[in-house]
Amino acid sequence: MRRLTLLTVMVTVLASLIVGASAWAGSSTYAGSSSWPAGQAYSTSFSPSWWNNIFYKTASFDTTLTFIDNVSYGWHSTVRGWGTYQQTHWLSSQVKKAHCRANTTSWSSAACTAHN
Repeated sequence: MRRLTLLTVMVTVLASLIVGASAWAGSSTYAGSSSWPAGQAYSTSFSPSWWNNIFYKTASFDTTLTFIDNVSYGWHSTVRGWGTYQQTHWLSSQVKKAHCRANTTSWSSAACTAHN
């Protein structure tokens, strides 16, 4: 259990360092967990300013990263994969939310961050 807590802290610190070292106007870590049951999903609030969405993982597991618009609730710039770092962009002024989802169960520490 202590190792999972340490991994969660490491992922959060890594995400903060990457975001802090950038010139982005703002960011929001909207998900962080050491347990990802299949189907577990998180999202930001709706905003026209989200443009970048990142999924950081300490171990490889199947996940989906996307943007969801607030009109048709369609998924845009969707990325699915097993990599420990996934990123997608949607450079649209449409109101949308950043969204991340676990497709398989994992005990990996992971965090999702959106940028505006």
